[in-house]
Amino acid sequence: METISSQSTINIDIPQLPIDVIIHIMSYLSISDRMAAGLVNRIWHEASLTTKFIDQQLVILGPPRIDNLNDVLHILEHSFRPFYNFIFKEVELKSTMSLWRQYGPFMKSLHLFCCDFSEKTLIGILKHCNNLKTLHISSCRECLMSGRLLEDDSDIKELSEKLKFLHELSLTYNRYLSDALFNKFISICPNVNTLSLKGCEISFHCGLYKKFYPNNNVITYASESVLTFLNILQYIISSAKQLKHVDFSHTLIDGTALATLSKLENLRLETLKLQHCNQLTIIGIRTLTYHQIHLKLLDISFCTRITDVSLVVICKHLKQLESLNIRRCRAVTDSGIQQIQLLRNLRELDISECEQLTSKCITDGLCNELQNNLQCNNNEMDIKADNIDLNVQEADCSTKNDIRNDKMLKLSVNALNLDESCIRCIVKCFPHLRYLDVGYCFIAVTDITIQKIFEELIFLRTLKVTHCDRITDAGLMGIDTSDNIDIQSLQLNVTDKQPESLLRISLRSRAEEEIVCDANRTCYIKNLWKNISTSSPVTIPTFSLTRLKGLRELDLSGCSRITDVSLTHNFAFIELRILSLRKCCQITHVGLEYLAKNNSAIEELDLTQCYNISDLGVSYLAIYLHRLKRLHLQGCIQLTNQSLEYIQENCKSLQYLDIRHCKKITTFEIRNLPFLHMEYTQPTENNLLLDNNVHAPIPIPPSIYK
Repeated sequence: METISSQSTINIDIPQLPIDVIIHIMSYLSISDRMAAGLVNRIWHEASLTTKFIDQQLVILGPPRIDNLNDVLHILEHSFRPFYNFIFKEVELKSTMSLWRQYGPFMKSLHLFCCDFSEKTLIGILKHCNNLKTLHISSCRECLMSGRLLEDDSDIKELSEKLKFLHELSLTYNRYLSDALFNKFISICPNVNTLSLKGCEISFHCGLYKKFYPNNNVITYASESVLTFLNILQYIISSAKQLKHVDFSHTLIDGTALATLSKLENLRLETLKLQHCNQLTIIGIRTLTYHQIHLKLLDISFCTRITDVSLVVICKHLKQLESLNIRRCRAVTDSGIQQIQLLRNLRELDISECEQLTSKCITDGLCNELQNNLQCNNNEMDIKADNIDLNVQEADCSTKNDIRNDKMLKLSVNALNLDESCIRCIVKCFPHLRYLDVGYCFIAVTDITIQKIFEELIFLRTLKVTHCDRITDAGLMGIDTSDNIDIQSLQLNVTDKQPESLLRISLRSRAEEEIVCDANRTCYIKNLWKNISTSSPVTIPTFSLTRLKGLRELDLSGCSRITDVSLTHNFAFIELRILSLRKCCQITHVGLEYLAKNNSAIEELDLTQCYNISDLGVSYLAIYLHRLKRLHLQGCIQLTNQSLEYIQENCKSLQYLDIRHCKKITTFEIRNLPFLHMEYTQPTENNLLLDNNVHAPIPIPPSIYK
């Protein structure tokens, strides 16, 4: 064995992994981890620049870097690495920018949101983009207002050749889009298979057709004043074989228009989005399900006229459906939800905010299969509301059988009137869920049911339990509270507690009683955890939050009973990116220290209205969370300018900071952070008056005269 003196230095050559092996390793990492790994050395950096990895990266140019746009463009101009995907937000664009000449020929996606540019500028930009696959132009009114875009036929001919690889065209929220402009856009995009006209002012009424096209609705010259469904329909007819994905969300599309669209020959849609389309009726939905049987994604959220009858025909005929969104379809009831069992290929389901749904939609619907279920007759092609008995399943509940759906990956039941049995059914029937939203299910989510989630749904990547205020530290830490009388008594509402003695009357208010109860519960759980930790390994809890090893997003907003105890025990995640502790008012710098040290991958943290957070807590976040990009500190009234100094010194990756209503932070200190997009409250006369009222001393009660 060779001895080495303390003064000698030896360069140890560590064998380098082949770049193919490094690329394979990086394929298992998230985008953030991959970008961080690319900073290890030159070989790892080259591996991170593989085409399949760069395709997943976006360059976003816009707020907060509007003032420094030229500096950013200068950096890009002298960069040697490729960039394929660009997003521009609220910036002024010019065709003379060197960016287009350098990156345009390799650009694959271009998104323009609320940007200011002329017609000639857009044409000049697109002429540099030979390999563009996705083009989004949203709310860009200056370019479309004059109606003179693509007036030159030579430009149309040249662009139609350069954009032959363009497959996705989105013209959302463009109020000045007309039939003439729409025709010009599609003339330069001959191979589009995805079309989005979300939020555009489309006219669906036949009376308008006759006004602008009086010759029996035959379009001979496209109107420059109005965008009509008739003109769009002509394009869809001509491109029916290649068009697969359509988005008419936030428009006035009605049942007749949807029926006409659905019956087009050779049209085989796979995706249809109809969010906030309040004119939709059963006529359009029924025709859609009869003719577009190849649909895989259907989004009819926020459509007020969707009923159980519509849901029945959807579940009966759209057998290939993989994603269904009926969020806030208020007319849907438990009986309609029961038919979703017929969708055997369903992977994503959102039934949130449907006011009439109860626990039966889960226990007797999604999670149980009844023998007397509504049978589907393939020969029957006419379903009417009068012929459907939606209550047939309630006839014999004893015949229901538990089902297991291994295909369901995403489930959202936000703001439904559920009970604890629903959570037990969900975790049993959908064991492979990656996304679960049970926010605002006040009764259903408790310490016991949250532990059932930890026990069964170990593949979860996103968990949202927003405002489920029955969750305590015991639930997150995996402490069994079912047989613990002391914890259960501490969880009782103060209004249910009887006075200890008829001679002792508490002078505390209800809020004060809750504060005392929370403090007692926290102290008790601390002591209980110490006893568990020092006992034998058999008694150590196993169904805590840390069981979700792959958790990437966690929303605990409004869970007001969560304290530092949860953050200091069993709260460590390697992949956690987004964490919301909004309105968790009992969290202090003690919990934030452990949180920052054990969850270094956090990129977005929401601590809005966490009143007990101090500058010391912010210092821990700034020092240990090196990847932090978005930080919400709105309403943290204890913070001072010292917090901004910690952020300025340590948070090199931070892009967004919300410090509104942080009254001790001055605008002078804010000016020292020009690289951030900041939300803060300007000191105005009204704010000063309000602050004076808030901090005014409590008036002395009037004296009692005898």
